[in-house]
Amino acid sequence: MNASALYDDVADACRRAGDRTALGEGADRLSYRELAVAVAARAIDVDEALRGRATDRVALHAANSVEYVVTYLALLRTGRVPLLVDAEFGGSELAAIREGCGVEVFLVDQPRVERVPHAERVVPLRGDRYAVVTTAPVADDPPALHPDTAVCRFTSGSTGSPKCLEFSRTAVVNAARNWVEGTGMTADDRTLCLAALTNGLAFNTSLLSTFLVGAELHLFRGLPTSARVLRAMADSGATRLVAFPAVYRVLADADLPADRFAGLAVSFSAGAPLPPDVRARFEQRYSVRIADYYGIAETGPCTFERDPAHRRGLGTPLPGVTLRITRNAAGQQEVMVRSSSMATRYLNAPGVLEAARDADGFHPSGDTGHWEGGRLFVTGRTGGPVNLAGRKVDPREVEQVVRAVPGVRDAVVFADRDADDQVFLHAAVAADGSVGRTDVVAACRGSLAPFKVPQKVTFVPDVPRSSPGKVRMTDLLRLVRGGGEG
Repeated sequence: MNASALYDDVADACRRAGDRTALGEGADRLSYRELAVAVAARAIDVDEALRGRATDRVALHAANSVEYVVTYLALLRTGRVPLLVDAEFGGSELAAIREGCGVEVFLVDQPRVERVPHAERVVPLRGDRYAVVTTAPVADDPPALHPDTAVCRFTSGSTGSPKCLEFSRTAVVNAARNWVEGTGMTADDRTLCLAALTNGLAFNTSLLSTFLVGAELHLFRGLPTSARVLRAMADSGATRLVAFPAVYRVLADADLPADRFAGLAVSFSAGAPLPPDVRARFEQRYSVRIADYYGIAETGPCTFERDPAHRRGLGTPLPGVTLRITRNAAGQQEVMVRSSSMATRYLNAPGVLEAARDADGFHPSGDTGHWEGGRLFVTGRTGGPVNLAGRKVDPREVEQVVRAVPGVRDAVVFADRDADDQVFLHAAVAADGSVGRTDVVAACRGSLAPFKVPQKVTFVPDVPRSSPGKVRMTDLLRLVRGGGEG
């Protein structure tokens, strides 16, 4: 089985690295030798909990921790395919995964046991922090996994049910090796990962890549306040930091001692655009660069900026990656990707991923862009400009203006329709109580053409985002439909 073969790659790394530190969480540590022992014990627990219940797939729904990594590797060791489910997913998303992916076994940490739909049996595992939850059989025959599949991850589900990406052992290993080679990762590196391991940013940059070179992976869970991140930096002695843009904003706004970041060689950000002002303030305050990195869920890591002095664009292709810019059906210059780490297909959407790729195997990224000096520049989304009576508006341009209004924490601008089915710009804004609709409109009128000014502004407590920072449009629309105009 490909799952157990993928674990063999980790087991080989454990034998080579021996007593070197493999995993850390706060002050706790596991050596590579101890990691292998812990995985073997957890695999026995899982087999015992599932005795008499044949299944080739198990959804792992839990927060980042050392125990999460142990449990993930234990599933691989037993030959079962782990489906890595975002810890933020709720009952409706788990129900869609259960039905669409034929999942009848969930392995969860205790806070998430109650989310599992149609649960019939709960078996706590040794230590009582995790439990195996088996459910009633799904109504239809479950979709068969591809014979090469070793692990599954999910898209964010920002516009509907999350799609389940199937990855082969070869794809997972290639993503890790390409990252190691492309970024110069060595056994002396200590990666502090503040991103969820269910996301490609963390999965590809921090997990197997760390183990392949015998380096250290330090995990973080909970709210990433500046004080807690600073403590994690001290505990880990990190040389690499992996985080989403929201974390860099917190750190850029904080007045932290710069010398506490002295051992940090590079930081990585992806998942959502990093505002230029956040990058500039972070780098100026801590003298640590945020490396440009571009990747998409279906293909793995794509580019990396190798030149520490370069601050424009998203870098050059990583090993095993080919990019090209192609004019799509809408006449846009779209970024197309082919890599040695591509997903095989969507388990719960047969044929959709395969049909999206062109005759040469290139996957459409959904991003528009161009080349400049051998570097990739992403300029927008293909769903991008909103057509307002023949005039094109890029919502991201308007969002930048709204986010700059004092008191605004976050904003999303999107195309909406009125009672006459006419398209208009709608701004959903999260702000403190001092900000009103007139402030938002005045800022837009002062910076943008009149037709780019949002016609409706709705204030929301927070913009719902997935853990990578992508907007969850289904949840946002639910909020604004029930909210009032400011």
